[in-house]
Amino acid sequence: MAKLSSLMDYYYEFMYPELKLLEEERLRIVSKLKTVAMTLAIFGMVASFTLLQMTTFSPLQAIGLSFAVCGLLFLFVYQHEKTGYDVLFKDNVIEKIIHFIDPTFSYRSSSHIGESEYRLSGLLPQTYDRFSGSDLVEGVKEGVSLHFSDLLVEEKHEGKNGKEEWRTLFQGLFFCADFHKHFSGKTYVLPDIAERSLGFVGSLFQELNRSHGKLMKLDHVEFEKYFVVYGDDPVETRYILSPAFMERIVAFYTKEKKNLSLGFVGGKMYLALEYKKALFAPSLSTSVLAFADIKVYFELLEMVFGIVEAFKLNQKLWGKY
Repeated sequence: MAKLSSLMDYYYEFMYPELKLLEEERLRIVSKLKTVAMTLAIFGMVASFTLLQMTTFSPLQAIGLSFAVCGLLFLFVYQHEKTGYDVLFKDNVIEKIIHFIDPTFSYRSSSHIGESEYRLSGLLPQTYDRFSGSDLVEGVKEGVSLHFSDLLVEEKHEGKNGKEEWRTLFQGLFFCADFHKHFSGKTYVLPDIAERSLGFVGSLFQELNRSHGKLMKLDHVEFEKYFVVYGDDPVETRYILSPAFMERIVAFYTKEKKNLSLGFVGGKMYLALEYKKALFAPSLSTSVLAFADIKVYFELLEMVFGIVEAFKLNQKLWGKY
């Protein structure tokens, strides 16, 4: 595992010269957006006055229409500039950090784990209306084949006044790796939100929920505090979720403090870790030259690469048959 102590040397030697150019581009974009905003504000006031003089609009209608159009124009310019900046940022920051951690891995900022694999895992909601993602990373670590990406899964619903709105079903890291034990069924480890929130009533809901198989009760008090387990076969579930493996899951969860779901399907381990925002999207409001921000991305990626070691996926003690 690449060490944080050597990241600073790598940053100044291989990243800083290009980041200075990227920072100039960021400042150019910010300046352009400020100019566009001021120009559209003036245009909006002129348009409002013109509508009041030439139509029967009320002042509120004229101002609302004018600034709604200006807002859409600004949003178009912002999205265009931000998309271009995101590509440059990921090429000069995220890809370089990945290669610093492990140069054998490939990175494609515009790709993501596909819907077919997402559905095959059966881990997260299967009914949705929009599926997107980015930042696909693929490779082999210590003999374990793995890949992961950022995913955003949404459903459409009708909001107030019949307006179309989008609800997030899942946003965050979706990770897949070869598992070190052979199994034929499916086992799922999900956040135990129901019992934590509703107590005994929540445990009854767990019994009724059969979308992931039968409810499994395991003899691990701390693990059962955080997770609920479903599977096809209780013997196989206990084979996969050994006491030592449950300890590792609890340790990972208590360290990351984010909703964690695991699925064991078709010889693979699927892991979903929820985030409130895109994992590798930069902000136009902050400088790219701050090493502290580079460190944040490094620690996130180091955590993901470290899943192999955290869950001992590289220790094929049982083998596959």
